[in-house]
Amino acid sequence: MKEAIILAGGQGWRLKPSTWIPKPLLKIDTKTLVDRQITWLRSHGFESIIIASNRDDLTKLQVTFSLEEENLGTGGATKKAFKKIKGGVAYVLNVDDIVFYDPNELYDYAAKGAGTLLAKPTLPFSKVTLRNGIEIVRFERRSPLDTYVSAGHYVFKKAVVERYFPEKGDFELTTMQRLADQKLLRGYTYHGMWITINTMKDLLEARTFLK
Repeated sequence: MKEAIILAGGQGWRLKPSTWIPKPLLKIDTKTLVDRQITWLRSHGFESIIIASNRDDLTKLQVTFSLEEENLGTGGATKKAFKKIKGGVAYVLNVDDIVFYDPNELYDYAAKGAGTLLAKPTLPFSKVTLRNGIEIVRFERRSPLDTYVSAGHYVFKKAVVERYFPEKGDFELTTMQRLADQKLLRGYTYHGMWITINTMKDLLEARTFLK
């Protein structure tokens, strides 16, 4: 049975005061953000889904909650949620990172212990190329950066989480480099559409795209 963890504990401060609705409960198309991620995972064969959050009323769909009494950060929340994982590996994703691919591709890619989905972000500004420091030779609107970043989707083996993840704190800041140093981390490049929702503008653009 394939298992997944959705990290849904963020407060969405950058969306305030435009909306005070918790980010997982934001309507993204016909579903809330968290319900969309649950449905997406289930459509690809992930039967057991754990929601890591500070509240247990985010969905009426059949899931298991891993509740935080205090803010544990992504690392602590993941480590606590893994205590409910019955197998040896789980797919982990941020509730606000939407991608369009089969998550089994990454799930089957983390043989050494951990894997992360990599995408090239798009600049929110126009990119200008200059000649001699003043002459504009190219003006590109929202061009992609020629570098990869983490797209907020991961696969971790339980043994790796138990050994390397903090009880409290973000794993992006404390753990990923350690896994890379130990040669336990692999990257899987993704070239499809990646929607990440941090601001009200992101939310409105996501709704328009998904419509």
